[in-house]
Amino acid sequence: MIMKDIGQHNKQVARLWNDYRLGRNERVPVVLAFDEQFILPRWDCSFARYYSDVQSQIEIQLQSQDWIIRNIVHDKLMEPPVTWQVCPPNWMAENEFLGAEVVTQENDYSWSHPLDLPKPKLLAMLRGIDVTERIQESTLYRQYTQMKEITRGMEFQGRPVEVGVPVIATHGVFTKTAEIRGLEQICLDFMDDPPFARELLECVTDILTARIVAWHRLLGTGREFPNSGGWGMADDSIAMISREHYESFVLPCHRKFYQQMTTGARSIHLCGRAQHLFQTLHANLGINTFNGPGPKVVDLMRMIQDIGEPVVIETEVGHATLLGSREKIEQEVSAILRAEIKERATITLTGYVPVATPLSSIEFFYDCGVKYGQLDQPPNKV
Repeated sequence: MIMKDIGQHNKQVARLWNDYRLGRNERVPVVLAFDEQFILPRWDCSFARYYSDVQSQIEIQLQSQDWIIRNIVHDKLMEPPVTWQVCPPNWMAENEFLGAEVVTQENDYSWSHPLDLPKPKLLAMLRGIDVTERIQESTLYRQYTQMKEITRGMEFQGRPVEVGVPVIATHGVFTKTAEIRGLEQICLDFMDDPPFARELLECVTDILTARIVAWHRLLGTGREFPNSGGWGMADDSIAMISREHYESFVLPCHRKFYQQMTTGARSIHLCGRAQHLFQTLHANLGINTFNGPGPKVVDLMRMIQDIGEPVVIETEVGHATLLGSREKIEQEVSAILRAEIKERATITLTGYVPVATPLSSIEFFYDCGVKYGQLDQPPNKV
């Protein structure tokens, strides 16, 4: 997919995002998201090699960024960055940090086993973690230091390469607790042993908070916590529990996490069936930016009505959408970008790109986003 006038595209994109920040954009920004599923087959690299080999991580990340810039038209600049940035993958780093055994698959994402420990031993093991020592012993830290060494003085296409900070947030207090305890088991704990469930969640919260702070200290970023720059986390698995259980068990942990991380704006990534939680997340935590909600699992208009205030929705089409027919792609995009939604909330639209997605479908998705994303009036701003 090649632009006839890349310079004009870049000017339009820069103006769109500037207008978006000022609350005067004339259409909804439309972007595309890629991860290992789409990228690795393009370079004939297995998940196992990518997760274990730092040189492969550097090469594939640089090649992929360059390929996307040259071939994918969306609301991002089609020009090389001033500095290329690479970073070791950290999908399972929290699980390893919490003591779980990580399983690397040849051609799929990594996952981890729950910890098969009695309750007292599980709590004692977690409380006994020396955060700094555990970080320095981790796969992520080893790969980070290797990546720093390999990229020292490195350039790609005449521009410098730097290694980004690999830990800035968490994949979720409840999500990670459920993964080390077992999702079914932690839900049974809610019913059978509430004090233990609360203690476990609080323990994981404290450890993961300390982990973020320690990473920044070890890397010398100079970032202090809490800071006013705004902060967000993911916690997809809360979509699997009731509002009552969320408020009783997880909300206190989220409140503590946000308080320790930021005094500024708050956001959260949720891409599951979290309809029942949006109101309480906004009312109790002051979250105004929600990343991930899609129309196949969330009624966006009801979400806006439940929150009752200006809200930012960084919505995403279903993960299989771009593999469907043009008719299905257009139906889903037009359903998201209805006038009543665009005019009541600040919207961006993301298309996740699965493996084997045709480039023609990517282009058609973006064209639909531009077509249906036109705004008759600027959205309400937070």
